[in-house]
Amino acid sequence: MSYLRTEAARWLVVPALAEALFVLPFVGTVAIILLRADSGAYRFVTNEDSVLEWPQFFGFAAASLLACLCAWRLHRAGRLVLAAAYLAFGIGCFVVMGEEIAWGQRIIGYGTPERLEEINEQKETTVHNIDLVQHFTNVTYLIAGLYGSIGAWIVRGKGLWRKSGLVDFLLPPIFLTTAFFVMFGYKALRLAFFRESGFTVTRAGEWAEFCLALGFSVFAFLQWRRLGRLRTDEL
Repeated sequence: MSYLRTEAARWLVVPALAEALFVLPFVGTVAIILLRADSGAYRFVTNEDSVLEWPQFFGFAAASLLACLCAWRLHRAGRLVLAAAYLAFGIGCFVVMGEEIAWGQRIIGYGTPERLEEINEQKETTVHNIDLVQHFTNVTYLIAGLYGSIGAWIVRGKGLWRKSGLVDFLLPPIFLTTAFFVMFGYKALRLAFFRESGFTVTRAGEWAEFCLALGFSVFAFLQWRRLGRLRTDEL
């Protein structure tokens, strides 16, 4: 808690909020597990276009917009490599955002192209539900979760952020790492023990995706706010 408060002060975040962001992913994980005892409530919370999916959409949308704004500020400051990294981050979040709601298909109600329907597990206008792409997506989520949690713990635990200003641009603060760890843990468990899709296991992934959206959006916001405070010669 002491370390969290120190980091919260560096990022100008209220300590209580930093602690809440650190604890929330674990509390939510326990809550989702307990909620499975009531299949109706579990289905309501984890179904598509329900309690967890729309916050995911807005989280990835916010992360996409803020990351692109960060890329613009970094480009103006001459940090072209970092700008490209944030632009890629923003585009990636935009794609995930669109895939989450099947690019508006369930809202507008347009049909799925025939050739896509044949190879899409959910018969939707999405790419991530195609078998080969699905495997790539799972690995990408696994790596993102590993990078944002254990990777951040290793680097920040060694105090490397004090030696390189790049660390704060590339890794989340400790109080956000649990959001990434939930995604890493979920995908690692799926890979090791729950390879077959099932209602309980598959629907539980909605909480992991919510946590990732939370981690990305808060990280992007903190970077956008930080870049607004820094002078060009400090970037």
